Amino acid sequence: MSMERIVIAACAATGSVIALATVGPNRAPFDYATASIEEKQKYLERKAKNFSRGYNLTKGGSSDISDTYVDAERDLVSITVQMKGANNGYIPASELEKARSLILKTACSLTERDMLTETNFKMRIRFFKPGGASLMTVEADGETCAPYLA
Repeated sequence: MSMERIVIAACAATGSVIALATVGPNRAPFDYATASIEEKQKYLERKAKNFSRGYNLTKGGSSDISDTYVDAERDLVSITVQMKGANNGYIPASELEKARSLILKTACSLTERDMLTETNFKMRIRFFKPGGASLMTVEADGETCAPYLA
């Protein structure tokens, strides 16, 4: 399993989170900045559910989402991805950095600009090796996305 497949799956899934949770048929964009905590929680839960759905459709059997955590009070969606297979035990640091950058760029470009610039929203995607050790973490928020929003 190459890092390229991980990137493709994560980018496709990230896109599905944003696209499916933001606007539906005959529905105006969600105003996250002015929503109540309960409305934010439901909205972020949809984002997490859509991420899981999109990821499961694109991952190619190389990984599973092992945990999803949503906390509207902290404006956080956290997804944990467990890699599978012996070939995913070692990935060179240079490939990880390329993958992290591409996943971050995709997440930033697909997340609503207002959500990133006017709120404290953060999407965290943590990847773990087959043995359980940390592989990488990607965090998309206003600060990490600033270079992609110019």
